[in-house]
This record gives sequence, structure tokens and C-alpha cells, in this order.
Amino acid sequence: MYSQDPELEEASKLVDAALIQFYEEGKKKTANPYEGMCYVASVVLKNLVGRKAILWKVKDHNRQFHWWCETKDGEVIDLTKQQYELNNISVPSSGQAASLKEQGRRMSFASYKKKEERMMEIIEELKANQDSDSSSI
Repeated sequence: MYSQDPELEEASKLVDAALIQFYEEGKKKTANPYEGMCYVASVVLKNLVGRKAILWKVKDHNRQFHWWCETKDGEVIDLTKQQYELNNISVPSSGQAASLKEQGRRMSFASYKKKEERMMEIIEELKANQDSDSSSI
């Protein structure tokens, strides 16, 4: 479970499914589909739920920024925490590093934008499939 809020939970599940599909479509540079996707996943979640999610970032053990979302109530929604958990590394969004977090801002790098756009396309496809599945019942 990602969130107590039903809208955030549903959106989080869509982003997670899209992450897996995006990974399956691409050149696999890692065995972990969540690795390197924290910014894109967090921004896509924010696209789906708007002001319900706040972007945060902090440097991880490799001095790379790790991104996640939180609700206004402080509920952490870290869609890519598995990139750390699968390697037995402390998750920056919930570990001691989280005390050093700073609010994130959208980045304008073309490579991130391209991934974000493809993830949104995948989510629209997933939603369309859900709609057609529910209408055939």
C-alpha cells in the first residue's frame, strides 16, 4: 500500500505498473526497474494528483538525488524505494537522510521529459485497458 488516500493509492499503482512496462520496453542497464527512475515516477505521480503530492529530494549514499512525494500530512509515497531495498540500502525518503530533504522542483532536461511523456502515455493505455475490462463484465 502506498497511501491511505484512495486517489493517491490508485495513481501510485498506475505509476508503478507504468514503471515496470517502461522498463520492459527499454534497454535494461540494470536488473532493477526502479533504479534511476525516482524523479520521473515522482513527477508522473504529481501530474496525476496535482497538489495532493509534494516533490521532495535528498542525496543518497552515492551523493545522487533521490526523489519522492509526500502528502501535506507528511505521508511518504516513495514509488522507487525498491531500488534501495533490493540492495539492502537504507531508503533515503524514510531514513536518517530524510531529515536533510529539500523541496524538489521540476527539471527541464529533455531526457527526463521524454521519459515522463512516455510514462504518461503508458498510464493512459493502462487506464484504457482498465475501462475496456470493466465494460466487458
